[in-house]
Amino acid sequence: MDELKQVVENNQEQLIASIQDLVKINSVEGEPMEGMPFGEGVDQALKFALELGEALGFKTVYQDGYYGYIEMGEGKELIGILGHLDVVPVEKPETWSFPPFEGQIYNNRIYGRGALDDKGPTLAALYAMKAVKESGIKLNKRVRLILGTNEETHWKGINKYLEKEEIPSIGFSPDSDFPMINAEKGLLQLRLYIDKGTHFQVTGGSALNSVPDSFHYKGEDIHKVATAAANLNYDYKIENNSITILGKAAHSAKGWEGINAIARGAIALTSENITSPILEFISKEVEEDVYCRNIFGNYYDDVSGKLTFNVAKIRIDDKKQEVFVDVRLPVTKQKQEVLDILTKGLSPYNISLEELDSLPALYVPEDHYLIKTLRKVYEETTGMNGAPIATGGATYARAIENCVAFGSLFPGEEKTAHKSNEYIAIDSLMKSTLIYANAIVHLVENREK
Repeated sequence: MDELKQVVENNQEQLIASIQDLVKINSVEGEPMEGMPFGEGVDQALKFALELGEALGFKTVYQDGYYGYIEMGEGKELIGILGHLDVVPVEKPETWSFPPFEGQIYNNRIYGRGALDDKGPTLAALYAMKAVKESGIKLNKRVRLILGTNEETHWKGINKYLEKEEIPSIGFSPDSDFPMINAEKGLLQLRLYIDKGTHFQVTGGSALNSVPDSFHYKGEDIHKVATAAANLNYDYKIENNSITILGKAAHSAKGWEGINAIARGAIALTSENITSPILEFISKEVEEDVYCRNIFGNYYDDVSGKLTFNVAKIRIDDKKQEVFVDVRLPVTKQKQEVLDILTKGLSPYNISLEELDSLPALYVPEDHYLIKTLRKVYEETTGMNGAPIATGGATYARAIENCVAFGSLFPGEEKTAHKSNEYIAIDSLMKSTLIYANAIVHLVENREK
């Protein structure tokens, strides 16, 4: 481990520069183009990472803009590391202290969209592979860093990989928290709608997996709405004949860390009798409760905790009303049961429901070889408790069997994914790179079958 540590440290300057260059690429998913199914920025980020992997001496594969991979080692068995290069949109760049696509360094941190989720950790895994290679450690298995392209939306990239390529027998995704995540809640994304418009306009939110930080109303009685917002102690601003009610962005899986601007907007409007069935449902049934207990009650399990319910996007105009919702299900609960409960709750409002996307839960028991191995690596490298934890996050780990999310955020660190001023701490970056290098070494050793 001492030799690996020295090699990792020797590569620090190069790793940081690579992350800065990758962060400079705006890889928010865009309009499809020929040969670029997720837009030019995503494709540029994918090609950058693959060219870097090739320059470091690894085998690389690019597949039609959907995915790529970087591979090292020899042998029949394949170990997978699953990362992604797309990022969520930057809703309000003016709230950032540093430009979101420049990768600036301040106070020993790399700032930028994707620095933490997931460009920085993905390149940490790549440089962990480089450290293993430079240390001269012979691998009797192959290690493949799989690069996804639209993880933040519909997983078309990783699904295309699963259709066309070899599936790793075991692996991890550097896209969550340490010590490791052995239980990920099920994901359910929905559209709630009414094909009937209103005399006013409402918009808010940009990504289904983010707590919305703004809600925009355009219509009559703007100053009455402002008075209601002030009485409710909501932050707001008036401009261009509209009012914007402000919230605080956070990841949908950790909705309690944010302030849902759509929920606040619905509450403010309905308090002034500016309403619609969609707004009434949000203000009366959801409120600002991330657990939506008015509909679901105390819905939880002992493995992964409570169901969470994020009203992520809303669009209301003179033609239709629709709201987009992100639900995270406890790992032992069934999707159909959740749909049945929600459908019953929507019934009094005559709101229809459309399922947009879903992902099954992930659960790997603590006595599994993978969990025991990664726990040992984490504890030996950090000296900290490596007991696995549960989360509402949806990572690529659930794309294959025998895979878990493993870092890169350490316990107690600020969670800035999907938020303004996203960053990765350089000291933590280097520590996670060493952990990943040690994990590669341990996972390629002969193991239980």
